[in-house]
Amino acid sequence: MLARLMAMRGYRGVLLNFALGGFAVLGHAPFYLWPVTIICLALLMLRFDAVRSFTRANKAAFWTGFSFGLGYFLFGLYWIGSAFLARGGAYVFIMPLAIPLLCAGLAVFWGLAGALYLRLTRGNGDSALRAVIFACILWLTEFLRGHLFGGLPWNLPGYVFPAGKPISQAAAYIGIYGLSVLVLFLAAAAALAISGKPRKLAPAIIGAAVLAGLYISGTVRLSGANVEYVQGVKLRIVHANISQKDKFDWSKYSQTVNHYLRLSMSDGFEDVTHIIWPEGAVPGLMFQDQDLMNAVGQSFGSGAGPAPIWITQTLREKTQADGRKKYYNAAAAVTFIDGQAPQFTPFYDKRKLVPFGEFMPGGAWVEKLGFRTLSTAMEGMSPGVRDNVPAMPNLPPVSLQICYEIIFTGFTPKILQPSGARPEWILNLSNDSWYGNSTGPRQHVNQVRYRAIEEGLPVVRSTSGGISGVIDPYGRQLNQLNVKEDGIIDAVLPRPVQKIAYTPMATYLWVMIIILLLLLSHMKLHRAR
Repeated sequence: MLARLMAMRGYRGVLLNFALGGFAVLGHAPFYLWPVTIICLALLMLRFDAVRSFTRANKAAFWTGFSFGLGYFLFGLYWIGSAFLARGGAYVFIMPLAIPLLCAGLAVFWGLAGALYLRLTRGNGDSALRAVIFACILWLTEFLRGHLFGGLPWNLPGYVFPAGKPISQAAAYIGIYGLSVLVLFLAAAAALAISGKPRKLAPAIIGAAVLAGLYISGTVRLSGANVEYVQGVKLRIVHANISQKDKFDWSKYSQTVNHYLRLSMSDGFEDVTHIIWPEGAVPGLMFQDQDLMNAVGQSFGSGAGPAPIWITQTLREKTQADGRKKYYNAAAAVTFIDGQAPQFTPFYDKRKLVPFGEFMPGGAWVEKLGFRTLSTAMEGMSPGVRDNVPAMPNLPPVSLQICYEIIFTGFTPKILQPSGARPEWILNLSNDSWYGNSTGPRQHVNQVRYRAIEEGLPVVRSTSGGISGVIDPYGRQLNQLNVKEDGIIDAVLPRPVQKIAYTPMATYLWVMIIILLLLLSHMKLHRAR
Protein backbone atom coordinates (compact mmCIF):
# COMPACT_ATOMS: atom_id res chain seq x y z
CA MET A 1 0.00 0.00 0.00
CA LEU A 2 2.75 2.47 0.99
CA ALA A 3 4.81 1.54 -2.08
CA ARG A 4 1.85 2.24 -4.40
CA LEU A 5 1.19 5.53 -2.64
CA MET A 6 4.83 6.62 -2.93
CA ALA A 7 4.88 5.73 -6.64
CA MET A 8 1.74 7.71 -7.43
CA ARG A 9 2.00 9.70 -10.67
CA GLY A 10 0.26 12.49 -12.50
CA TYR A 11 -1.96 15.03 -10.82
CA ARG A 12 -2.63 12.58 -7.95
CA GLY A 13 1.07 12.51 -7.18
CA VAL A 14 1.25 16.31 -7.29
CA LEU A 15 -1.70 16.59 -4.91
CA LEU A 16 -0.07 14.06 -2.58
CA ASN A 17 3.16 16.07 -2.51
CA PHE A 18 1.24 19.31 -1.93
CA ALA A 19 -0.73 17.74 0.94
CA LEU A 20 2.43 16.36 2.58
CA GLY A 21 3.97 19.84 2.45
CA GLY A 22 0.86 21.38 3.97
CA PHE A 23 0.71 18.86 6.81
CA ALA A 24 4.43 19.41 7.50
CA VAL A 25 3.58 22.94 8.72
CA LEU A 26 1.83 21.41 11.75
CA GLY A 27 5.23 21.04 13.38
CA HIS A 28 5.58 24.82 13.61
CA ALA A 29 3.97 27.30 15.99
CA PRO A 30 1.40 27.30 17.40
CA PHE A 31 0.91 23.52 17.00
CA TYR A 32 4.43 22.09 17.53
CA LEU A 33 3.42 18.64 16.27
CA TRP A 34 7.02 18.07 15.23
CA PRO A 35 6.72 14.29 14.65
CA VAL A 36 4.23 15.14 11.87
CA THR A 37 6.85 17.31 10.14
CA ILE A 38 9.47 14.57 10.43
CA ILE A 39 7.13 11.93 8.97
CA CYS A 40 6.11 14.23 6.10
CA LEU A 41 9.76 14.91 5.25
CA ALA A 42 10.49 11.19 5.46
CA LEU A 43 7.71 10.50 2.97
CA LEU A 44 9.15 13.22 0.73
CA MET A 45 12.43 11.30 0.61
CA LEU A 46 10.55 8.12 -0.28
CA ARG A 47 8.70 10.03 -2.99
CA PHE A 48 12.05 11.12 -4.43
CA ASP A 49 13.25 7.52 -4.40
CA ALA A 50 10.06 6.31 -6.11
CA VAL A 51 10.44 8.60 -9.13
CA ARG A 52 13.68 6.85 -10.14
CA SER A 53 11.56 4.53 -12.27
CA PHE A 54 9.87 7.40 -14.11
CA THR A 55 10.82 8.11 -17.73
CA ARG A 56 12.09 11.62 -16.95
CA ALA A 57 13.21 10.99 -13.37
CA ASN A 58 15.14 14.22 -12.75
CA LYS A 59 12.25 16.35 -13.96
CA ALA A 60 9.83 14.32 -11.82
CA ALA A 61 12.08 14.79 -8.77
CA PHE A 62 12.09 18.56 -9.33
CA TRP A 63 8.30 18.75 -9.51
CA THR A 64 7.99 16.45 -6.50
CA GLY A 65 10.12 18.79 -4.38
CA PHE A 66 8.46 21.86 -5.86
CA SER A 67 4.89 20.71 -5.17
CA PHE A 68 5.83 19.64 -1.62
CA GLY A 69 7.49 23.02 -1.04
CA LEU A 70 4.53 24.88 -2.51
CA GLY A 71 2.21 23.22 0.01
CA TYR A 72 4.67 23.88 2.82
CA PHE A 73 5.04 27.57 2.07
CA LEU A 74 1.42 28.28 1.16
CA PHE A 75 0.12 26.78 4.39
CA GLY A 76 2.99 28.26 6.38
CA LEU A 77 2.80 31.79 4.93
CA TYR A 78 -0.86 32.16 3.95
CA TRP A 79 -1.25 34.88 6.57
CA ILE A 80 0.82 37.32 4.47
CA GLY A 81 -2.34 37.78 2.42
CA SER A 82 -3.95 39.52 5.39
CA ALA A 83 -1.65 42.49 4.82
CA PHE A 84 -3.03 42.98 1.29
CA LEU A 85 -6.58 42.79 2.63
CA ALA A 86 -5.78 45.28 5.39
CA ARG A 87 -4.43 47.78 2.87
CA GLY A 88 -7.48 47.27 0.63
CA GLY A 89 -8.07 48.79 -2.77
CA ALA A 90 -6.05 47.38 -5.68
CA TYR A 91 -3.94 45.34 -3.26
CA VAL A 92 -6.86 42.98 -2.70
CA PHE A 93 -6.75 42.03 -6.38
CA ILE A 94 -2.98 41.47 -6.58
CA MET A 95 -2.94 39.35 -3.39
CA PRO A 96 -4.13 36.12 -5.12
CA LEU A 97 -1.20 36.49 -7.51
CA ALA A 98 1.52 37.84 -5.18
CA ILE A 99 1.27 35.21 -2.43
CA PRO A 100 1.34 32.11 -4.70
CA LEU A 101 4.22 33.63 -6.68
CA LEU A 102 6.20 34.26 -3.49
CA CYS A 103 5.58 30.70 -2.28
CA ALA A 104 6.39 29.28 -5.71
CA GLY A 105 9.69 31.15 -5.69
CA LEU A 106 10.57 29.60 -2.34
CA ALA A 107 9.40 26.17 -3.52
CA VAL A 108 11.92 26.28 -6.38
CA PHE A 109 14.66 25.66 -3.78
CA TRP A 110 12.95 22.40 -2.76
CA GLY A 111 12.47 21.42 -6.39
CA LEU A 112 16.17 21.89 -7.09
CA ALA A 113 16.95 19.85 -3.98
CA GLY A 114 14.87 16.97 -5.34
CA ALA A 115 16.56 16.98 -8.73
CA LEU A 116 20.04 17.18 -7.17
CA TYR A 117 19.26 14.40 -4.68
CA LEU A 118 18.22 12.06 -7.47
CA ARG A 119 21.27 12.91 -9.54
CA LEU A 120 23.74 12.32 -6.69
CA THR A 121 22.15 9.01 -5.65
CA ARG A 122 21.62 7.64 -9.18
CA GLY A 123 22.03 3.87 -9.27
CA ASN A 124 22.17 3.63 -5.45
CA GLY A 125 18.52 3.85 -4.51
CA ASP A 126 18.95 1.09 -1.93
CA SER A 127 21.98 2.55 -0.13
CA ALA A 128 21.55 3.94 3.38
CA LEU A 129 23.96 6.75 2.44
CA ARG A 130 21.21 8.34 0.39
CA ALA A 131 19.70 9.47 3.71
CA VAL A 132 22.82 11.53 4.45
CA ILE A 133 22.65 13.05 0.97
CA PHE A 134 18.94 13.87 1.38
CA ALA A 135 19.51 15.64 4.72
CA CYS A 136 22.58 17.52 3.43
CA ILE A 137 21.00 18.71 0.20
CA LEU A 138 17.77 19.86 1.79
CA TRP A 139 19.73 21.64 4.52
CA LEU A 140 21.86 23.46 1.95
CA THR A 141 18.79 24.59 0.03
CA GLU A 142 17.22 25.85 3.27
CA PHE A 143 20.43 27.72 4.04
CA LEU A 144 20.36 29.30 0.58
CA ARG A 145 16.68 30.18 1.00
CA GLY A 146 17.61 32.05 4.15
CA HIS A 147 20.42 34.02 2.51
CA LEU A 148 19.93 34.53 -1.24
CA PHE A 149 18.05 37.56 -2.62
CA GLY A 150 17.81 39.08 0.84
CA GLY A 151 16.77 35.76 2.38
CA LEU A 152 13.57 34.56 4.01
CA PRO A 153 14.54 32.00 6.68
CA TRP A 154 10.96 31.63 7.90
CA ASN A 155 9.89 28.23 9.30
CA LEU A 156 13.28 26.57 9.04
CA PRO A 157 12.98 22.88 10.03
CA GLY A 158 14.57 23.45 13.45
CA TYR A 159 11.77 25.77 14.53
CA VAL A 160 9.47 22.77 15.11
CA PHE A 161 10.88 22.55 18.64
CA PRO A 162 9.22 25.22 20.84
CA ALA A 163 11.68 27.85 22.03
CA GLY A 164 12.41 27.97 25.74
CA LYS A 165 11.91 24.21 26.14
CA PRO A 166 14.73 21.67 26.70
CA ILE A 167 15.54 20.69 23.10
CA SER A 168 15.62 24.32 21.97
CA GLN A 169 18.52 25.01 24.35
CA ALA A 170 20.85 23.30 21.88
CA ALA A 171 20.54 26.47 19.76
CA ALA A 172 22.89 28.15 22.25
CA TYR A 173 25.67 25.92 20.86
CA ILE A 174 24.63 24.81 17.36
CA GLY A 175 22.09 27.49 16.38
CA ILE A 176 18.81 27.07 14.55
CA TYR A 177 20.65 25.69 11.52
CA GLY A 178 22.18 23.00 13.70
CA LEU A 179 18.74 22.01 14.96
CA SER A 180 17.55 21.98 11.36
CA VAL A 181 20.30 19.44 10.57
CA LEU A 182 18.90 17.25 13.33
CA VAL A 183 15.31 17.47 12.05
CA LEU A 184 16.33 16.58 8.49
CA PHE A 185 18.51 13.69 9.69
CA LEU A 186 15.63 12.37 11.80
CA ALA A 187 13.38 12.57 8.74
CA ALA A 188 15.90 10.70 6.58
CA ALA A 189 16.39 8.08 9.29
CA ALA A 190 12.62 7.66 9.54
CA ALA A 191 12.46 7.14 5.77
CA LEU A 192 14.99 4.32 6.05
CA ALA A 193 13.06 2.78 8.94
CA ILE A 194 9.79 2.97 7.00
CA SER A 195 11.44 1.05 4.16
CA GLY A 196 11.24 -1.96 6.52
CA LYS A 197 14.79 -3.34 6.36
CA PRO A 198 16.26 -4.05 9.84
CA ARG A 199 19.80 -3.05 8.86
CA LYS A 200 18.53 0.45 8.16
CA LEU A 201 17.18 1.04 11.65
CA ALA A 202 20.58 2.16 12.99
CA PRO A 203 20.23 5.81 11.83
CA ALA A 204 16.81 6.07 13.49
CA ILE A 205 18.24 4.70 16.73
CA ILE A 206 21.15 7.14 16.57
CA GLY A 207 18.78 10.04 15.84
CA ALA A 208 16.51 9.13 18.75
CA ALA A 209 19.53 8.90 21.05
CA VAL A 210 20.75 12.35 19.97
CA LEU A 211 17.28 13.80 20.50
CA ALA A 212 17.08 12.26 23.98
CA GLY A 213 20.55 13.60 24.79
CA LEU A 214 19.57 17.12 23.76
CA TYR A 215 16.43 16.90 25.86
CA ILE A 216 18.42 15.84 28.94
CA SER A 217 21.15 18.45 28.46
CA GLY A 218 18.53 21.14 27.85
CA THR A 219 16.69 20.17 31.01
CA VAL A 220 19.93 20.44 32.97
CA ARG A 221 20.70 23.83 31.42
CA LEU A 222 17.28 25.20 32.32
CA SER A 223 17.49 23.84 35.86
CA GLY A 224 20.51 26.06 36.49
CA ALA A 225 19.16 29.08 34.60
CA ASN A 226 19.10 31.85 37.20
CA VAL A 227 18.23 35.21 35.65
CA GLU A 228 19.50 38.47 37.11
CA TYR A 229 18.01 41.88 36.39
CA VAL A 230 19.27 45.40 35.67
CA GLN A 231 18.79 47.71 38.62
CA GLY A 232 17.01 51.04 38.24
CA VAL A 233 15.20 50.18 35.02
CA LYS A 234 11.45 49.68 34.76
CA LEU A 235 10.07 49.27 31.26
CA ARG A 236 6.48 49.83 30.24
CA ILE A 237 5.58 47.96 27.05
CA VAL A 238 2.40 49.36 25.51
CA HIS A 239 0.31 46.80 23.61
CA ALA A 240 -2.80 48.31 21.99
CA ASN A 241 -5.44 46.25 20.21
CA ILE A 242 -6.02 48.45 17.16
CA SER A 243 -6.59 46.90 13.75
CA GLN A 244 -4.37 47.84 10.83
CA LYS A 245 -7.40 49.10 8.90
CA ASP A 246 -8.20 51.58 11.68
CA LYS A 247 -4.63 52.91 11.56
CA PHE A 248 -5.12 53.74 7.88
CA ASP A 249 -8.30 55.65 8.69
CA TRP A 250 -7.03 59.19 9.25
CA SER A 251 -10.32 60.16 10.91
CA LYS A 252 -9.24 57.83 13.75
CA TYR A 253 -5.72 59.23 14.06
CA SER A 254 -6.40 61.20 17.25
CA GLN A 255 -8.31 58.27 18.70
CA THR A 256 -5.31 55.99 18.12
CA VAL A 257 -2.86 58.44 19.69
CA ASN A 258 -5.10 59.01 22.72
CA HIS A 259 -5.51 55.29 23.25
CA TYR A 260 -1.73 54.81 23.36
CA LEU A 261 -1.40 57.77 25.73
CA ARG A 262 -4.08 56.38 28.06
CA LEU A 263 -2.34 53.04 28.26
CA SER A 264 1.04 54.73 28.76
CA MET A 265 -0.31 56.88 31.62
CA SER A 266 -2.22 54.12 33.43
CA ASP A 267 -1.59 53.02 37.03
CA GLY A 268 2.07 52.77 38.03
CA PHE A 269 3.23 55.43 35.55
CA GLU A 270 5.23 57.27 38.21
CA ASP A 271 7.60 54.30 38.65
CA VAL A 272 8.31 53.78 34.95
CA THR A 273 11.70 54.79 33.52
CA HIS A 274 11.08 53.94 29.84
CA ILE A 275 7.90 53.65 27.77
CA ILE A 276 8.05 51.54 24.62
CA TRP A 277 5.58 51.81 21.75
CA PRO A 278 5.71 49.22 18.95
CA GLU A 279 6.33 49.56 15.26
CA GLY A 280 3.23 50.88 13.54
CA ALA A 281 1.70 52.30 16.72
CA VAL A 282 0.86 55.55 14.93
CA PRO A 283 1.23 55.86 11.13
CA GLY A 284 3.21 58.53 9.36
CA LEU A 285 6.09 60.80 10.30
CA MET A 286 5.47 60.79 14.05
CA PHE A 287 8.47 62.86 15.12
CA GLN A 288 7.59 65.55 12.56
CA ASP A 289 4.03 65.84 13.87
CA GLN A 290 4.41 68.75 16.27
CA ASP A 291 0.94 68.32 17.77
CA LEU A 292 1.66 64.68 18.52
CA MET A 293 5.06 65.47 20.07
CA ASN A 294 3.50 68.18 22.24
CA ALA A 295 0.76 65.81 23.41
CA VAL A 296 3.27 63.09 24.31
CA GLY A 297 5.62 65.54 26.02
CA GLN A 298 2.85 67.11 28.11
CA SER A 299 1.45 63.72 29.10
CA PHE A 300 4.78 62.14 30.03
CA GLY A 301 5.98 65.27 31.81
CA SER A 302 2.87 65.59 33.98
CA GLY A 303 4.24 63.42 36.80
CA ALA A 304 6.10 64.51 39.92
CA GLY A 305 9.47 63.14 38.75
CA PRO A 306 11.41 63.18 35.48
CA ALA A 307 9.45 62.17 32.39
CA PRO A 308 10.08 58.59 31.28
CA ILE A 309 12.13 58.12 28.14
CA TRP A 310 9.99 57.25 25.13
CA ILE A 311 11.22 54.63 22.65
CA THR A 312 9.31 53.97 19.45
CA GLN A 313 9.40 53.45 15.69
CA THR A 314 8.46 55.99 13.06
CA LEU A 315 8.64 56.62 9.35
CA ARG A 316 11.55 58.99 8.67
CA GLU A 317 11.98 61.36 5.74
CA LYS A 318 15.36 62.62 4.53
CA THR A 319 15.86 65.15 1.72
CA GLN A 320 18.86 64.48 -0.52
CA ALA A 321 21.15 67.12 -2.02
CA ASP A 322 19.31 66.86 -5.35
CA GLY A 323 15.99 67.56 -3.64
CA ARG A 324 14.71 63.99 -3.80
CA LYS A 325 13.34 62.42 -0.64
CA LYS A 326 14.27 59.11 0.89
CA TYR A 327 12.19 57.27 3.47
CA TYR A 328 13.35 55.00 6.26
CA ASN A 329 11.70 52.72 8.79
CA ALA A 330 13.40 54.13 11.86
CA ALA A 331 13.47 53.95 15.65
CA ALA A 332 14.79 56.32 18.30
CA ALA A 333 14.48 57.31 21.94
CA VAL A 334 13.06 60.68 22.99
CA THR A 335 13.81 62.49 26.25
CA PHE A 336 11.37 65.16 27.45
CA ILE A 337 12.78 67.89 29.71
CA ASP A 338 10.41 70.53 31.04
CA GLY A 339 10.73 73.80 29.14
CA GLN A 340 12.99 72.36 26.45
CA ALA A 341 12.51 70.84 23.03
CA PRO A 342 12.46 67.03 22.94
CA GLN A 343 15.90 65.45 22.68
CA PHE A 344 16.27 62.61 20.17
CA THR A 345 18.90 59.93 20.02
CA PRO A 346 20.34 59.24 16.55
CA PHE A 347 17.99 57.14 14.46
CA TYR A 348 18.32 53.45 13.89
CA ASP A 349 17.21 52.79 10.30
CA LYS A 350 15.92 49.33 9.49
CA ARG A 351 18.30 47.37 7.25
CA LYS A 352 16.24 44.30 6.29
CA LEU A 353 13.23 45.60 4.39
CA VAL A 354 10.06 43.57 3.75
CA PRO A 355 9.16 42.86 0.09
CA PHE A 356 5.83 44.51 -0.85
CA GLY A 357 5.57 45.94 2.69
CA GLU A 358 8.51 48.37 2.51
CA PHE A 359 9.76 48.09 -1.05
CA MET A 360 8.22 46.83 -4.25
CA PRO A 361 10.07 44.01 -6.03
CA GLY A 362 10.84 45.47 -9.45
CA GLY A 363 11.57 48.90 -7.97
CA ALA A 364 10.74 52.06 -9.90
CA TRP A 365 9.32 50.11 -12.85
CA VAL A 366 6.58 48.61 -10.68
CA GLU A 367 5.97 51.92 -8.90
CA LYS A 368 5.38 53.61 -12.29
CA LEU A 369 2.42 51.25 -12.73
CA GLY A 370 0.85 52.87 -9.68
CA PHE A 371 1.70 50.29 -7.03
CA ARG A 372 3.06 51.53 -3.73
CA THR A 373 4.32 49.77 -0.61
CA LEU A 374 1.74 48.26 1.70
CA SER A 375 2.98 49.97 4.84
CA THR A 376 3.11 53.57 3.59
CA ALA A 377 1.34 53.66 0.20
CA MET A 378 4.37 55.73 -0.91
CA GLU A 379 7.53 54.96 -2.82
CA GLY A 380 9.80 52.27 -1.40
CA MET A 381 11.94 52.77 1.68
CA SER A 382 15.73 52.76 1.80
CA PRO A 383 17.78 50.38 3.97
CA GLY A 384 19.80 51.71 6.87
CA VAL A 385 23.55 51.63 7.43
CA ARG A 386 25.05 48.41 8.80
CA ASP A 387 25.50 48.23 12.60
CA ASN A 388 24.59 51.88 13.12
CA VAL A 389 22.84 51.42 16.46
CA PRO A 390 22.44 54.37 18.84
CA ALA A 391 22.81 54.16 22.60
CA MET A 392 19.59 54.45 24.59
CA PRO A 393 19.58 56.81 27.60
CA ASN A 394 19.86 55.12 31.03
CA LEU A 395 19.87 51.63 29.49
CA PRO A 396 22.56 48.99 28.84
CA PRO A 397 23.85 48.75 25.25
CA VAL A 398 21.02 47.49 23.03
CA SER A 399 20.65 45.95 19.60
CA LEU A 400 17.59 47.54 17.99
CA GLN A 401 15.81 45.24 15.54
CA ILE A 402 12.64 46.22 13.70
CA CYS A 403 10.05 43.66 12.63
CA TYR A 404 11.46 40.58 10.92
CA GLU A 405 15.11 41.64 11.19
CA ILE A 406 15.19 39.46 14.28
CA ILE A 407 14.48 36.24 12.36
CA PHE A 408 17.96 36.35 10.78
CA THR A 409 20.58 34.32 12.63
CA GLY A 410 23.71 36.42 13.17
CA PHE A 411 21.97 39.74 12.52
CA THR A 412 22.65 40.89 16.10
CA PRO A 413 26.07 42.58 16.01
CA LYS A 414 28.68 41.34 18.46
CA ILE A 415 30.00 44.90 18.76
CA LEU A 416 27.73 47.92 18.39
CA GLN A 417 28.76 50.89 16.30
CA PRO A 418 29.64 53.64 16.96
CA SER A 419 29.85 52.90 20.70
CA GLY A 420 32.08 49.81 20.42
CA ALA A 421 30.08 48.09 23.19
CA ARG A 422 28.74 44.54 23.24
CA PRO A 423 24.91 44.50 23.25
CA GLU A 424 23.37 43.32 26.50
CA TRP A 425 19.79 42.99 25.23
CA ILE A 426 17.69 43.13 22.08
CA LEU A 427 14.74 45.45 21.54
CA ASN A 428 12.36 44.16 18.88
CA LEU A 429 9.70 46.61 17.67
CA SER A 430 7.23 44.94 15.33
CA ASN A 431 3.88 45.50 13.67
CA ASP A 432 2.10 42.14 13.47
CA SER A 433 -1.37 43.67 13.23
CA TRP A 434 -1.03 43.24 9.47
CA TYR A 435 -1.60 39.52 9.93
CA GLY A 436 -4.64 39.41 12.19
CA ASN A 437 -5.33 36.51 14.51
CA SER A 438 -3.38 34.01 12.39
CA THR A 439 -0.45 31.66 12.86
CA GLY A 440 1.95 34.36 11.60
CA PRO A 441 2.43 36.23 14.90
CA ARG A 442 2.85 32.90 16.76
CA GLN A 443 5.51 31.73 14.33
CA HIS A 444 7.22 35.12 14.60
CA VAL A 445 7.55 35.13 18.37
CA ASN A 446 8.92 31.56 18.40
CA GLN A 447 11.71 32.68 16.08
CA VAL A 448 12.33 35.74 18.25
CA ARG A 449 12.77 33.47 21.26
CA TYR A 450 15.36 31.43 19.36
CA ARG A 451 17.43 34.58 18.82
CA ALA A 452 17.49 35.04 22.60
CA ILE A 453 18.87 31.50 23.02
CA GLU A 454 21.46 31.85 20.24
CA GLU A 455 22.70 35.23 21.40
CA GLY A 456 22.39 34.65 25.13
CA LEU A 457 20.58 37.98 25.31
CA PRO A 458 17.17 38.90 26.71
CA VAL A 459 14.65 40.27 24.23
CA VAL A 460 12.11 42.98 24.97
CA ARG A 461 9.38 42.78 22.36
CA SER A 462 6.77 45.43 21.68
CA THR A 463 4.30 44.63 18.91
CA SER A 464 1.15 45.99 17.35
CA GLY A 465 -1.30 43.11 17.12
CA GLY A 466 1.28 40.44 17.88
CA ILE A 467 2.72 38.97 21.06
CA SER A 468 4.54 41.44 23.30
CA GLY A 469 6.60 40.78 26.41
CA VAL A 470 10.01 40.03 27.84
CA ILE A 471 12.01 36.93 26.89
CA ASP A 472 14.93 35.79 29.02
CA PRO A 473 18.31 34.66 27.55
CA TYR A 474 17.07 31.05 27.58
CA GLY A 475 14.12 31.79 25.31
CA ARG A 476 11.51 31.65 28.07
CA GLN A 477 8.62 34.08 27.84
CA LEU A 478 8.57 35.83 31.24
CA ASN A 479 5.38 37.78 30.56
CA GLN A 480 3.24 38.52 27.55
CA LEU A 481 0.18 40.07 26.00
CA ASN A 482 -1.28 38.09 23.12
CA VAL A 483 -2.97 38.86 19.83
CA LYS A 484 -6.27 40.74 20.37
CA GLU A 485 -5.31 41.71 23.95
CA ASP A 486 -5.04 45.33 25.06
CA GLY A 487 -2.92 46.64 27.92
CA ILE A 488 0.56 47.22 29.27
CA ILE A 489 3.41 45.16 30.63
CA ASP A 490 5.56 46.70 33.36
CA ALA A 491 8.79 44.72 33.45
CA VAL A 492 12.35 44.74 34.67
CA LEU A 493 15.16 44.08 32.22
CA PRO A 494 17.00 40.72 32.47
CA ARG A 495 20.77 40.57 32.17
CA PRO A 496 22.48 38.46 29.49
CA VAL A 497 24.11 35.11 30.19
CA GLN A 498 27.77 35.33 31.03
CA LYS A 499 29.13 33.18 28.19
CA ILE A 500 27.98 32.90 24.60
CA ALA A 501 28.91 29.60 22.94
CA TYR A 502 27.25 30.15 19.55
CA THR A 503 28.59 32.67 17.04
CA PRO A 504 27.53 33.54 13.46
CA MET A 505 30.69 31.84 12.22
CA ALA A 506 29.24 28.57 13.50
CA THR A 507 26.55 28.83 10.83
CA TYR A 508 29.19 28.88 8.10
CA LEU A 509 30.98 26.03 9.85
CA TRP A 510 27.76 24.07 9.39
CA VAL A 511 27.89 24.87 5.68
CA MET A 512 31.40 23.41 5.40
CA ILE A 513 30.48 20.32 7.44
CA ILE A 514 27.38 19.65 5.34
CA ILE A 515 29.24 20.08 2.06
CA LEU A 516 31.99 17.75 3.31
CA LEU A 517 29.46 15.10 4.35
CA LEU A 518 27.71 15.43 1.02
CA LEU A 519 30.94 14.99 -0.95
CA LEU A 520 32.12 12.03 1.14
CA SER A 521 28.75 10.28 0.87
CA HIS A 522 28.59 10.84 -2.88
CA MET A 523 32.16 9.59 -3.37
CA LYS A 524 31.42 6.44 -1.40
CA LEU A 525 28.26 5.82 -3.42
CA HIS A 526 30.18 6.40 -6.64
CA ARG A 527 32.86 3.84 -5.70
CA ALA A 528 30.12 1.34 -4.79
CA ARG A 529 28.62 1.38 -8.31
